Parts: sequence; structure tokens; C-alpha cells
Amino acid sequence: MSDSPKRLNFFKETGVKSIVCTGDIVDGPGCPNRCIELLLEHEVTTVAGNHDRWLLEDKVRHLPMAHRARDLSASALRYLQALKKTATITYQDQRLLLCHGMGDRDLEKAWPGTQTMPIERNETLDEIIKAGQHDWLINGHLHFRTIMAFKTLTVINAGTLTGHRWPGFSILDLDQRSVQAFEFTPAGIEPAVRLAVPAEPQWQNTQSFQGDWEPLVLFKREAS
Repeated sequence: MSDSPKRLNFFKETGVKSIVCTGDIVDGPGCPNRCIELLLEHEVTTVAGNHDRWLLEDKVRHLPMAHRARDLSASALRYLQALKKTATITYQDQRLLLCHGMGDRDLEKAWPGTQTMPIERNETLDEIIKAGQHDWLINGHLHFRTIMAFKTLTVINAGTLTGHRWPGFSILDLDQRSVQAFEFTPAGIEPAVRLAVPAEPQWQNTQSFQGDWEPLVLFKREAS
């Protein structure tokens, strides 16, 4: 947590206009009270994750490094209780839906299917695509930064800020329609991968998944 203010200042130095957090503030290393203080101080648009919900419901507290409600200050607890499951951000004519899983379902996910992971279709995401109210969906839950391009919606997974695999963040440039990923390393914040959003989207909805996806990953590919 000691490097968190420095990392948040990185956004200001890079010219980022808005910071978003896709939830799971509690559980794991670090102090949830300090984390929430920083989210408020830097006006980070935040939605609740399943870990935040579990803490409030006093469920699944057997997890390693799980927090309890008693670990939170009164103000931090009120902050968690007030978090919504989704938030909408509008930038010029671009509409972004922020959530943890898919929409208000914080445990749901979608996966087009690869050699190592089977197809996982998702009706909630299909309904969001069908509604046509958003151009982008930014979520988390998978702890895996990647891009899925549908004809009317681009899904960007924010990944994870901590953990043993590719901790970091991404910067979305809506004007350029590109995503620059960054990773936390012992040397500091380092750029990982920059990807343009595909000009020719791959799917109409999750029912179009065919299981032959080569993921557009937003981290450094490990040497084969």
C-alpha cells in the first residue's frame, strides 16, 4: 500500500481524465481502510465486487487474508455499503458501463473459448449487447486483462492490482480506440502491451463464440 499514492499520481502525470475501479476492494494484502481513503481522495469511480458483497454478508470468510466488517472503519464500511453494482460513464458520445462481473451479476463471466479454456456464454452480457445502451463494458472478476470485441460493444477486463500473475492496470484511450497496459514490477510501473480495438469485431454476441479464440491479452506474453 505504501506505493499506492505514487501509482495514483502516475495517472495524473500521464494525463488520465478518469480513474475507475471494478471492485473487490477488500480481501487480500493491504489495508482496506487506506484503500478506500485513496479511492475517495482521487475521486475514483468504483463499483462493488463479489468480495465486497461477501464481506457485508459475512460469507466466504474462510479465504486466505479475508477481511471482516470489524476490520473496517465506520466510514469505510459505509462506503462499501453505498457502492452500486454498476456505474455508467459518458465521454463525449461514448458510453461506458462499469461492473465487476457482467452487469449486476458480480460472479458471472464470458469466455469465447480457447485451447485451454472452454466456451462460456453469458445471457446477461447478451442482454446488455442487445439493449445497445453502451459502447464499452469495463469489468473485472477474471483477474485477467484482455479485450473482447463485439459488433456493438467492446468488453475490457481490468485485470487485477495484486496477485502473482500480471498485476497492473490499463489506460483506455477512447479517442484512439486503444488500450495501453502497465504492470507493477520490482523496478516500478512498466508498460506491457498496447492494443488497438479490432476494427472488425469478432462476434455478434456470446452465442457467436466458436471456441477458437486467440485472446487479445493486455500483459507481457510469457516466453514460450
